[in-house]
Amino acid sequence: MRLETPLRYILSRALFAYYGTILHFTALIVVWICTLFLVLGLKRKAVTRKETFKNSTIKEDKQRDLRVIKTVFLLAVTFLACSIPALITLLVPQFEPEFESTRALARINRVSHMISNLMMQVNSCTNFFIFLYMGSKFRQTFLTLFRKQ
Repeated sequence: MRLETPLRYILSRALFAYYGTILHFTALIVVWICTLFLVLGLKRKAVTRKETFKNSTIKEDKQRDLRVIKTVFLLAVTFLACSIPALITLLVPQFEPEFESTRALARINRVSHMISNLMMQVNSCTNFFIFLYMGSKFRQTFLTLFRKQ
């Protein structure tokens, strides 16, 4: 049984809206919520450690916790900044049908998809450098792994 053209169009638009836009937006929200909970948990842990261990190396622990918070926040900001072009590219066709690839603005659509894909790849590449710069254990392991013996 073959679907009628208008019904097929409506179904494809609904599926595109769900998979392309709603899931992408949900991923952004989940990343920010998890980042918020992680940062709040780390701050709470630092306060508890400070109250429990009065004579320990609180300054070093506080610096380490602050570095972890900065790393997590930097990763989340990078993810958000690199994901916004993809979200815009997916949202625009929902409100402006001329932006679809079969219409007059097909070239702009293709270029925006290429830019958004490039930004997602940039996000993946920058994560490595963020960990290399911010994580002392990661940097140490990386350097020992690739040193000449």
